[in-house]
Amino acid sequence: MRSALRSVAVLVGLAVVGGAAVAWFADFTQARVLENRRMAETRLLRELAGVALDDVPVGDLALCQRDLVILRGEGDGYGGAFRLALAVGAIRQGPPQVQGVRVIEHQETPGFGDILDAGSAWLDSFRHGKVDAVTGATVTSQAVIATVDRTLRRLEREGLCRL
Repeated sequence: MRSALRSVAVLVGLAVVGGAAVAWFADFTQARVLENRRMAETRLLRELAGVALDDVPVGDLALCQRDLVILRGEGDGYGGAFRLALAVGAIRQGPPQVQGVRVIEHQETPGFGDILDAGSAWLDSFRHGKVDAVTGATVTSQAVIATVDRTLRRLEREGLCRL
């Protein structure tokens, strides 16, 4: 009985020490993780903009220039929440034209979520206006399509970028 209690005490002690070490490490690396995410998002936005972006604003509107607007949008796919950036040509006449879509972060299953990777043919199809759901990733692809549509409607309705 005494050896069982000793074993339980040792296990509890190891769990407390291990938990404290993990918590310390997470706290220690949190700033670096956030900075890496910000840098990755800035790279994606630069890719969409085709220009150097020194300071990317926080919020929905990432860029508002004469010929290009970049907005952020959020949606829920099969694996959970995702964030995307949507580049739209200047609104002059008619509906805004999608110039590009990039997924900033997602939680989709590897393999099924490959359609969300930069440079995927499916993401590029948004530029051509004909976008279909992807078999095998139907929930995710429909969620991205809905998020792009919702973000475009917000741009038109709320006039987020007026020049």
